[in-house]
Amino acid sequence: MVPRLTVLSCLFLTSSAQLLHLTPGRILGFDYETKKGPYAEVFLNIPYASAPVGELRFEKPIPPKPWKDIRDGTKFGSSCYPVTPDAVVPPEQPSEDCLTLNLIRPKKEAPSPGFPILFWVHGGGYEFGSAIAYGYKGLADIYIPRDIIVVTIQYRLGVYGFFSTGDSRMPGNLGLFDMAEALKFIHTNAESFGGDPSRITVWGHSAGSAAVGQLILSPVTRDYIPRSIEMSGSTWASFAQGAAVANYSLELAQVELFLKWAAVIDGEFLQHPDEMTAAAPPKVSLIGLTNKEAALFTIKRVAPFMHKFGVDPSDYPNWNRDRLIAELKKIVQRVYSGNHLEQVMKEIIDYYVNREEVKEFEFYINRYTEFLSDLLFVVPTVEGLLARRDAGWDIYAYSLEHYNDATWNKDVPKKLRGPAHGCEFPYTKGTHFVENIQEGEANAEEQVITEVFQQSFIEFVKIGAPSNDHEVWLDVGTDANIRYLLITPNPQMKQGFCNESTAFWHRIREYGFDMVQLLPTQKSSMELKEEL
Repeated sequence: MVPRLTVLSCLFLTSSAQLLHLTPGRILGFDYETKKGPYAEVFLNIPYASAPVGELRFEKPIPPKPWKDIRDGTKFGSSCYPVTPDAVVPPEQPSEDCLTLNLIRPKKEAPSPGFPILFWVHGGGYEFGSAIAYGYKGLADIYIPRDIIVVTIQYRLGVYGFFSTGDSRMPGNLGLFDMAEALKFIHTNAESFGGDPSRITVWGHSAGSAAVGQLILSPVTRDYIPRSIEMSGSTWASFAQGAAVANYSLELAQVELFLKWAAVIDGEFLQHPDEMTAAAPPKVSLIGLTNKEAALFTIKRVAPFMHKFGVDPSDYPNWNRDRLIAELKKIVQRVYSGNHLEQVMKEIIDYYVNREEVKEFEFYINRYTEFLSDLLFVVPTVEGLLARRDAGWDIYAYSLEHYNDATWNKDVPKKLRGPAHGCEFPYTKGTHFVENIQEGEANAEEQVITEVFQQSFIEFVKIGAPSNDHEVWLDVGTDANIRYLLITPNPQMKQGFCNESTAFWHRIREYGFDMVQLLPTQKSSMELKEEL
């Protein structure tokens, strides 16, 4: 048998083999020629922590064990276990030994003090997903020619990463501590791979975006991070603050399948985001939404193991006023814990249902999608934006209203289509994140959207302010009408970022319960009137 070290050493004779010296040991990578010509050096499956197995299962991560031989970094490692086998997307192969990261760097001498670092955190509701799903080619094609290092990480999911008893026995947030360990690993080893540890931008989408908000605010990690890119997910969302996680954890022995895991306010990694914002030094964040977020779940019906929001095409004709009201009631009754359910339902029906007298089913399905978008993404995003802006942060906002029609199934009615959750991915990563979405053909409109996103993100990572060749991107400003970049083939700065929906849900708080964060509020205005 030929020794492993000898086999790997032979690879050094080829021009495509690269060796990286890190704190725990050496790792073998390879060259990748980007579409624009410059080469990237790619290193996959780098352990940033010891395998969380045996005595380390359900414990905070610890540094990786040093290795003596040259480690093979030419293939992706295992993904972390999702909540259900249905969430595994080939070529993912889940394992508990999954705390690895991937590093893509320019194949050139680094300037002093190093290349800026873009640190990607995948989404998936804290329940599924992997770094493998995003590959390395698209990221290298976009960011390597602009001299940016890209890091993608994996972290424990579901019960392995977010099990909590709600007390000191098992406080939870292990997945967040995994992210923190990866961040510290990159910070410690930055000089070894030509990175500038003072220019780390954490970047995420959906639950990954909520996690990024938690990383930049938490006392555990905030000193490592000067700026963030947060796409379609907020720390202020209910799914990012798992108030019910302890209940799910304690019921684990009685149920076969559990589909609700999230970060929890543990007093160590996390406090309420308002409290963390008040304590954190001001940073810089780029925050954005798409115009039809929840369509990924209602119309495209992605990740049905996580939710029951999907609308079957055979059921489209059955959607009318009564059906929409019934579906809204079903959700509100499940999450509302105040004393004024009847009044709250009346307000919601007036706002989402009684806008127009129409008969077409598309109107009612779109209002259902809008309701879910507002609750899960829009309002929490605006709340987080305002909290940080008012604390002195520099914030830039966008709303994507363009979509590529080729990314939709031809059987979906035109009026139901739109820019769904994740539709920025082709422009920001060069890839889609669900395999059943087909990439549309490039055209002049797509080229503009691509340039706006890529140029803006690249400049933000480099200098902390987005800019592009199509429109000057200003920060959100200081007044109530938030400034934002409306991203279309004719991008424009606008004012009034999600004003209507945010104002509506703030008014609903007056009934004593915040349905966005699923938390009780102070006494409602109605209760105060009754006392008077």
